[in-house]
Amino acid sequence: MRPWAVVAGKEVKEQLRSRKALFTLLIIPLLTWIGMGLMHAFIFGSMSSTGPLATPLDIHLAVEDQGPYGLLAEQVVYAVASNMNALVHEVSYQEGLKLAEEGSTVLFIWVPPNFTYCLNRTGLARLGIWVDQTSARASAIAHAVVSIINSMVAEKKVDAVQKPIRKMPITLVMLSLMIMMSAMWGPMPTITSSFAGERERKTLEVLLATPVRRRSILVGKLLAAGFSAAIYMSSSVLGLAIYNGLVSWATAGMVGFESPALTLEQAAVVIAAAVLTVILSASVGIVISCFARSVRDAETYYSAIFMLPLMLVSGTAFMRFEELPLVLRAIVMAIPFSHGVLMVNNALIYGAPPGALFFSAAYMLAWSIGALLVGAKLFEREEIVETRRRGRRRWLRR
Repeated sequence: MRPWAVVAGKEVKEQLRSRKALFTLLIIPLLTWIGMGLMHAFIFGSMSSTGPLATPLDIHLAVEDQGPYGLLAEQVVYAVASNMNALVHEVSYQEGLKLAEEGSTVLFIWVPPNFTYCLNRTGLARLGIWVDQTSARASAIAHAVVSIINSMVAEKKVDAVQKPIRKMPITLVMLSLMIMMSAMWGPMPTITSSFAGERERKTLEVLLATPVRRRSILVGKLLAAGFSAAIYMSSSVLGLAIYNGLVSWATAGMVGFESPALTLEQAAVVIAAAVLTVILSASVGIVISCFARSVRDAETYYSAIFMLPLMLVSGTAFMRFEELPLVLRAIVMAIPFSHGVLMVNNALIYGAPPGALFFSAAYMLAWSIGALLVGAKLFEREEIVETRRRGRRRWLRR
């Protein structure tokens, strides 16, 4: 047999030794595609007007022009809304303006009283549109309304004076995702090699046989993981400060542009979310490492377990959370890692009250403590399992 075939065969046999790792490699891609399909089904199905996942969207309309073009604009709004599963609520201009200023609506369309007169006299008229840019459906409805009206007024033209109710700062959303992903994957090498590395090197049994108490061993492992996490987070804080300085320097003096640089309060929330994510990742990683028989297995389990929530959070980060179907919202809220992104988005985009931030922080901390307790129990059980196996081997030898 050729040397390359011998090497390849050896590596394949090594990989086949761990049935759990092999099963993980087979099942995770399938679950990932199923999860992505369900997520997109929920998201796009909510826009359907007749589908099983239809989720109505409330928008507001004020028509102050009773001329033919004003009535045409009203009919177009209702037609587009019906097609995109939105409920139109007619209000006065003052009521709609108040809703927009309070952020209580995602879309307010105002047909001014001179709409028909301007089209007939000058061939140009304007609609007032207040849109929440964090709502993809609201933005799509606003664009469709203007496009359809323009296609129906022949050589005349309708412009939209759009005013954002709430902006979607893509740079800040990307920042939150980047920080969360790096916080999830950064501590992985240290965590996965904690117990799995000891077991792979055949030193775990020796460590357990020493007079050192099992709890002391676990605390030592956790402190070591905490040390590497502290170094990682210190580097992240320094990097965030450099990022802020670069962006502030590059955008200095720009008018009409909202800089993606963070305020001190926003930076504190971002850092807190990242710290909690690192703690949560380390806690879950300890449990994974207790299950794994080798570092390779631990890394495989770690990647597999973290892949699904990461894809779900990334897929919904650019959408307004309140517009997601109830089932999908419940799933996102149940995943502890999604709360890091929710903390950042609530602070940087939505201006949520402190209670929402504290809830996400407490939820992540509770999961971290729970994972550490589970890891401690597994570690205690592992000593018993190893002892029983040694006893069985001795009995068989006899």
